Amino acid sequence: MEDKSIKFLDEIDNLILKEMDENSTILGISVGTETGQVISSNFKKDIKLSANEIIAVSSSLMFLSSNISKQLLNQKVKYHTTVAKNEILINALANNINVSVILDRELTELEEIGLYQKKIMDFAIKISAFIETSEYNKKDIFVEIKRAIPTAISIAIITKSGLPIKIQSVMPDSMISAIASALFNLTDVLFKKSVEYSYIRGDNGLIIVHQIDEERLLSIAIPEKNEDLIGSYIARIKEIIKENK
Repeated sequence: MEDKSIKFLDEIDNLILKEMDENSTILGISVGTETGQVISSNFKKDIKLSANEIIAVSSSLMFLSSNISKQLLNQKVKYHTTVAKNEILINALANNINVSVILDRELTELEEIGLYQKKIMDFAIKISAFIETSEYNKKDIFVEIKRAIPTAISIAIITKSGLPIKIQSVMPDSMISAIASALFNLTDVLFKKSVEYSYIRGDNGLIIVHQIDEERLLSIAIPEKNEDLIGSYIARIKEIIKENK
């Protein structure tokens, strides 16, 4: 399976490089899951953000865009466009695959931004179709947690800075993101080193905040009164996170 995974990633890399070679306007492409996990990434020049940071923030952008578009326009989001001074960022979502493309603004506007939006959407669909038909199966950490702990009343994947990536909760997205991030970052400051996880225990259950990687956190609320089971829940969460790296 490991050899097949390596071959799969090489093929994704080749698709990205081919797209960049054919479009001089493209400065970089990152491909990740809807839940912010990096699959592949390539850039023509050094940038300040890592691939993990780009995919985590891009996944958050698409989550927020999807929510507001559904609430206001009752429609699904295809892509999100952000225009900066020198660059344009286009995020396209296709079947749970998030493709983030950074474009040179000046070159893009010489043609037409709509042309590149369509190209990037088509590329995202191509990447998504390739992943679906390949033997490589990228697990979804969110789905795995739901299956492993079906009694959970809240599951949230967020960035360490408190941006929502994917959330299913009775609490508002912004509230649970802010609280989970604050809890983790405060304990991080307290110990002055990277914290693996922390949890809150009450009379009717517990809330676990666990680090997924350098950019993402998992927050889960479980209505479990048996204190003896806390260790087993944490062990299962750690196992799922390890399996999805």
